[in-house]
Amino acid sequence: MRILIIAGALCLALIAVAGCAEEGESGLSSSAGRESFDRELEREEELDRELEKEEREFEESEPEPEAEEAEPTDCDSSYEGACLDPYAYDYDCEGGSGDGPEYTGPVTVVGDDHYGLDSDNDGYACE
Repeated sequence: MRILIIAGALCLALIAVAGCAEEGESGLSSSAGRESFDRELEREEELDRELEKEEREFEESEPEPEAEEAEPTDCDSSYEGACLDPYAYDYDCEGGSGDGPEYTGPVTVVGDDHYGLDSDNDGYACE
């Protein structure tokens, strides 16, 4: 927006200057061209002040950013007490008879026990 205003003011200034150079043809005196340029410059400055005021009001009215949500972790959300890889093919309890490929110690089951670690379904696995 400012660029258009400045470009318009420059165009008027060039017209005024060209008119001053050819005063006889345009009918404009150099003072008339200067007055026109000064009015346009004042108008541009007023628009700049209004734009700055609107920008300040907008910035003041912006809502506060919401609290950031906890970043997702690379731990399986179905288990607590240890960080189990959610992309692992299988988990077994350490020291048990399972063949892995991943092993874990005691964990609490807080979601779906998709690794089958809680054999007695009491919410505690690998105990």
